[in-house]
Amino acid sequence: MVIFFAILNMSGINAKVIYFGNDRKVIRRKEFLKQLSHELVLPQLSRRSELTLGMPLNLQNKLKIYQTPGNDEHEEPETTGMKRKRCEDCAGPGNKRKLTKYNCKKCKKIVCLTHLDTFCGVCSTDFLAAHSNN
Repeated sequence: MVIFFAILNMSGINAKVIYFGNDRKVIRRKEFLKQLSHELVLPQLSRRSELTLGMPLNLQNKLKIYQTPGNDEHEEPETTGMKRKRCEDCAGPGNKRKLTKYNCKKCKKIVCLTHLDTFCGVCSTDFLAAHSNN
């Protein structure tokens, strides 16, 4: 461990020398090392924010700030590899807590097959047309 920390110390000193050679900006060593470590970790945080399968929800929410812009299509995983979650309509007291992998395409609410309405292409246009008149 001593050798590892000695290598880290030397690399931090060398990085600061190069930084001063390029920018000539005076900064304390402690602040420079914090900034250096933060910038070295950012690419890994960005990569990890895209691969959230099997990660606790609180960590997923914290990693969302590190997602690269324009990557919104990977935000919601497909239903084939998604973990099953509890139906929000069945979650009342006395009701069964059914596990499901389906969600509403519009509001992203998790629903089981009992509460999911499915239509063929013709029926869905008829349904939408009937409800748009109200």
